[in-house]
This record gives sequence, C-alpha cells and structure tokens, in this order.
Amino acid sequence: MNHNVNAIIQLMHYNTDFGNNLCSILDRLGCSRKDLADVTGLSRASISRYCNSQRLPRNEGRSLGQLIDGIVSLAEKLQADGLDRKTVEDLLRVTDKKDDFEVIRNNFNLLTSQLDVNYHKLAGYLNYDPSFLSRIRSGTRRPYDVEHFVHGVGEYCAERCSNPAFRKKLCSLIGVRQAKTADISSEVSTWLQQKQ
Repeated sequence: MNHNVNAIIQLMHYNTDFGNNLCSILDRLGCSRKDLADVTGLSRASISRYCNSQRLPRNEGRSLGQLIDGIVSLAEKLQADGLDRKTVEDLLRVTDKKDDFEVIRNNFNLLTSQLDVNYHKLAGYLNYDPSFLSRIRSGTRRPYDVEHFVHGVGEYCAERCSNPAFRKKLCSLIGVRQAKTADISSEVSTWLQQKQ
C-alpha cells in the first residue's frame, strides 16, 4: 500500500464519522464532490448529504455500492495505488453503532402514537424534513446522529410537559412518577433506548 492509503486507513481508525471519512478520501484523491457525483450517478445533493454527515448509506444498499464503484473508478483513472475495491470497501463500510435503532424506532412510534404528537411540529423542532421523520418511523431511514435524535425527542417532550394532561400521559407511558420528572428530557431519552 502506498503512503496515502496508509494515511487514510490510519485516519479511519480514529474517525468514525462517515462523512469526514468520505471527504478525506476525496481530498486524498484530489477530487471534488461533483466529480464523485458524476462518476457514481448519485445526485450532488446526496453526495453533499453523505459528506456533511446528514445521511448514511446502508451497508448492503445500492448507494454504498455506487460510492465504492465511483471511488475505485476515480482511483484507477488517477492511478492512485492501493485503492482497490477491497480497500475502498473496508474504508467505507458503515459500522453499526452500539445502539439498537429498531428498539428506539419502536419506542418512538409508541411514544408518538400514544401521545398524539404532531409530526410536523416535531420535525420542525428536530430540524428534519417531515418526510424524513416519516421514513424514520417506517424504518426505511435512520438518523445519522442517533444520539442527537434521541435527545431531541426528549427535549421536545420536556417542552410539552407544561400541559398537565400531556405530562401525566408521558410519565405513565415511560414509567416514571411525576414527582421524579425534574429532568423529563433525560427520562424520555433513556426510555427510548430501552427494550420494552
């Protein structure tokens, strides 16, 4: 392997952020996001979302395959030694985070349905597009930063606790006594991550 590939691999071990990893590879190749979009057939907006860590491709998904194919193609075109298919696959493999998002998704769906949460308001609060929030609910998408998502939902619920009826329903659902809900945001965040 050449020096550039070793540097990329070393960077990958220290940086678990897919977007930064992808940008580092592009920097090492001297390619732009537009170059990658052109060679992969993915939209510039999608490449931008990957590079800005707003979205992750699935490990077995078509988009990850297109990214890998595109980078390998660019590496061959630019004669970048060491960036063969296996190396690029290893570098871009999206690792599952230790959280079990299916548990979070199921709890999120339970919380939003039991408490009649307005999805448009929640999406606005989380700074998500409502359609993206809908895809999270259905399991076809996953937020890139799961921790941010969980904490955001907790904060949204905490803000709504000024309504006594909402607070009572919420406390009953997540199994906490109203007297112990000084930090309801934290309680909701914890509950979202627990298998019920």
